[in-house]
Amino acid sequence: MIDEVAPEREPLPEEPIPARQPRGGARRPRRMRRARPTVRSGSLAVALAAAILIALALAFQGFARWAGEHPGWAVLLGLAAVPVLYALLRGMPHARELRRAARAGMAEAEADALAAPPVPVDEPVSPTARAQEPPPVAGTFPPGPEEPTLAAPFHDGRTAPLPEPEAPDPYAPEPEPEPEAAVLTAAELDGVDLAGLDFAALDPDTFEEAVAALCRRDGCADAETVGGAGDLGADVLATAPDGRRVVIQCKRYGPENKVGSQDLQRFGGTCWSVHGAQLAVLVTTSEFTAPAEEYAEASGIRCVDGTELTAWAEGTGPAPWGPGATVR
Repeated sequence: MIDEVAPEREPLPEEPIPARQPRGGARRPRRMRRARPTVRSGSLAVALAAAILIALALAFQGFARWAGEHPGWAVLLGLAAVPVLYALLRGMPHARELRRAARAGMAEAEADALAAPPVPVDEPVSPTARAQEPPPVAGTFPPGPEEPTLAAPFHDGRTAPLPEPEAPDPYAPEPEPEPEAAVLTAAELDGVDLAGLDFAALDPDTFEEAVAALCRRDGCADAETVGGAGDLGADVLATAPDGRRVVIQCKRYGPENKVGSQDLQRFGGTCWSVHGAQLAVLVTTSEFTAPAEEYAEASGIRCVDGTELTAWAEGTGPAPWGPGATVR
């Protein structure tokens, strides 16, 4: 037998195998499909519009029926609705303008915010850099960022700078101490020559005792001081030689402090009604103001100033109950 030899086949041309793309490679963007309106949503809108129209028709029909039965009320309601509709129609353009202005303002604010320079923010310090910083010295504080320094003299434009305190003059003479007010009892004043007594140098209580001593010297044997917290304006009570009840108020004032009308008014409100005075006298080491003298003349109070008090003590002037005393 003859073996048959199979014919040799021609090799197929080799085609390049396409490279496989990795998973993380670029992908084609998916196409976004537009939402198509469905028939269901359109039918719902048509049904809603039909329902609104039917409701409006029924409401208009009911209103027309009611207006036919009540024409007077219908006319009044129509007249009242006219200004409301007019206000609504007129206000609609203004509302639109306001909305446009608000939108324009918001746009300007956003533009200004975008144009403003960015605010610098301090970068956080890493733990490594913070560990490399030298430790602070005890008793000192690290300076803050951009601490302002005030150069002397500093003026903030609102307050005036304080003047520097003057150094005391070592050669200036020391001020003389004020003399202490003399304190004397009633018994001591009865034995003192009152003509040479300086009434301004006495303390207030001693001044009252000195006026009472003057009253006893000139015929008021029962003169005594009653001054105190509840004296109600009376410092000395006495009985004049002619039998009148004398009520005296004493004011030891300095030369710069005068007796005013308020002092006279307070004394005049109690001397007659409370103390039953038949002769009211106000004695002072100072002077009286013009309104005080006018009030004293109108109310019948006798005023004795510092000059008249000195004359009374020296005997060159009359006592308040004497024939030469006058009401001022």
